[in-house]
Amino acid sequence: MKQDIINYYSPPQIEFGAGSIENLAEHLNTLGCNKPLVVSDAGVQQVGILSQALAPLESANIPYSTYIDIEPNPTDISIEQGIDTYQRENCDVVIAVGGGSVMDAAKAIRLLTTHAPPLEPYYVDSDGVNKIRDDMPPLICVPTTAGTGSEVSQGAIITDTSLQTTDRLRKRAIITRYNMSNIALLDPVLTVKMPQALTAATGMDAITHGIEAYVATKHHPIAEGIALQALKMLGANIRTVYHNGENVVARGEMLLGSCMAAFSFQKGLGAVHSIAHQLSTDAPIPHGVANAILLPHVMEFNLSYVIDKFADVADALGVNVDGMSKGEAACAAIDEIRALNIELNMPSGLGEAGLDRDKIPKLATDSMLDHCHKFNPRKCAEEDMLHLLEVSF
Repeated sequence: MKQDIINYYSPPQIEFGAGSIENLAEHLNTLGCNKPLVVSDAGVQQVGILSQALAPLESANIPYSTYIDIEPNPTDISIEQGIDTYQRENCDVVIAVGGGSVMDAAKAIRLLTTHAPPLEPYYVDSDGVNKIRDDMPPLICVPTTAGTGSEVSQGAIITDTSLQTTDRLRKRAIITRYNMSNIALLDPVLTVKMPQALTAATGMDAITHGIEAYVATKHHPIAEGIALQALKMLGANIRTVYHNGENVVARGEMLLGSCMAAFSFQKGLGAVHSIAHQLSTDAPIPHGVANAILLPHVMEFNLSYVIDKFADVADALGVNVDGMSKGEAACAAIDEIRALNIELNMPSGLGEAGLDRDKIPKLATDSMLDHCHKFNPRKCAEEDMLHLLEVSF
């Protein structure tokens, strides 16, 4: 029997540990770069994390330019403004300091340094994978949250304002192995200042990545193993960092678990993400919060298709499954997500989080345009998306 040929791509160089940011200047020298464009956002700057991250460049007298006009859901407009700064300031490397939005924006800016704008031809639904080359400047990612794992992912999620494929804004993905950063610097000290609510939302984002990737339909046993280990680390530490954000060891476990969960979604994601991508532009509801609200409902929707795998998820999250049948353990995994949402003070539903019920039909339609649901273990039609939005409301 003929087997399909599958390509697996490893993540970039990952440097992990408290104080690893101090090696930033050394990494620039190793890459042979002279002037970085530092991409960040106003929030990271205001709490002092940006200056903390850039201190090594200051000490080494390395010149740099900054671009901090990144929105929570970065748009193609801000990307084109960022590339203007890169070119005007004669930069030769991109450094992202921030959460998922910042890192996604940095990837897109980096792309346009060598690829002609606009972004439209490079989205995955425009067959962009075949149009992206590897002739891009280096990218160093310094995550300041423990959730998206964008520092090792192949994707960049951008809010498309061009209205070329729909009559409204929607999130679209640029997916290529060339999106992976050259170096991911994971310093848990930089995540200590995360507010409690952001800690919860980004932590649930990472857990969603691990669960959706583990049950996604692509054949990627390497990613499956990493997803389960990520869930063990995340499940064992999310409550600790929520209640005691100064715990650097637990922060480190969350940061590394988030990174691993993001690598695992090379295997695919699912319906949670197809819906959540729409919610962050239409409600707007923060991505991690949307994931947390949707996750138990989508797990119930998928339950009969992945009972054995959900039983594995329960065990990985730390649920005592001794004496349980596979079905009982699978249900216990869903119960654990609900319990986490309560303890982490997540909104009880999308309505409480700010969604206007009248938008649900449009959101269901747009969710079907998103690529993630194609790997959901249970096939989704628009009426399924409508149902999931209604029960999550």
